[in-house]
Amino acid sequence: MKRFNIFLGLLTKHHRALGMSFLSLLIAGGESLFSNVVFQCPCNATWNLPYSLFFVLVPALVLFLLGYLLSSKAKHMMTGCWAEDQKDTSDKPGPGKCSRRAKRCCKIVCSQITWSASVAPFTWIAVALLGGNYYECGVSGSVWMQKSLCSTVLEQMFNCSEKVVQMPCQKTNPTKSEEIQGILKMFRAHSQMIGWGSVAVIMFFFMLAKFCPLFSSQFTFLQLKFQKIYKKEEKKMLTTELKRHATELAQRNVKCFFENVFLDSVKIPGSDEWKKISVVIDFTDPAYTVLHEYLNKQSPERQDDHQRSVSH
Repeated sequence: MKRFNIFLGLLTKHHRALGMSFLSLLIAGGESLFSNVVFQCPCNATWNLPYSLFFVLVPALVLFLLGYLLSSKAKHMMTGCWAEDQKDTSDKPGPGKCSRRAKRCCKIVCSQITWSASVAPFTWIAVALLGGNYYECGVSGSVWMQKSLCSTVLEQMFNCSEKVVQMPCQKTNPTKSEEIQGILKMFRAHSQMIGWGSVAVIMFFFMLAKFCPLFSSQFTFLQLKFQKIYKKEEKKMLTTELKRHATELAQRNVKCFFENVFLDSVKIPGSDEWKKISVVIDFTDPAYTVLHEYLNKQSPERQDDHQRSVSH
């Protein structure tokens, strides 16, 4: 039982990394299925290139949009992002203008959520290039590649351009010539080199996205660790309180309706309070969360009000 608890603790601690790894394996398996079963190169001069690009880019776009749809952080950031802030009179929304809140939303959405949503499509594209099937089909329909091969390797071949277009469909043909076999191997090598290069570039930019906010952070490493724990606990407690107050309010309203009695009202924050704890804060703000910032601003005001009431 102790070992199981240790294992469960490790899963909980590294659930994000494990989830990303599982997602990458799932995407790699899906791409392999698409590449070997669904994808069938038309071997046509007009359709080879667009057909291959369609199979590479459209699933990547779908995965990217799915990453946004499944992101709870994106929903939080985008809710009311373009709503007019009446207190922000210095930068009212209008033609060619964005509210300050919208600018903050765009900054965080573009920097954080977009990178997270890009993991799945980048994985799809990289695995597709490492497989080589899409590249073989697409590049065989390229006019530039046809001219290059027909002027060098296949100079003596009759109807050279048509032969190049038909090459992806001859992979399973046992009678194919050594020249065609060598060209297909060259296509696959090009695809794999581009794939590994893309993986290296993507990992470099992900590393920058990971460490650049740390370079400019006002917090120390232990403070960031404390902030992470605090956010987790605050989210857990806030969810519990939301559920409790919503249940109390529902019970009160239903009871008032059926029993025709008026009960004491349930204390719920007003609209202004909800807005204040739902705004987007910058990375450089000293508060750990929006709720923390809101309470830090409220504390001095409440102390001043208390002192005024005592003095009177």
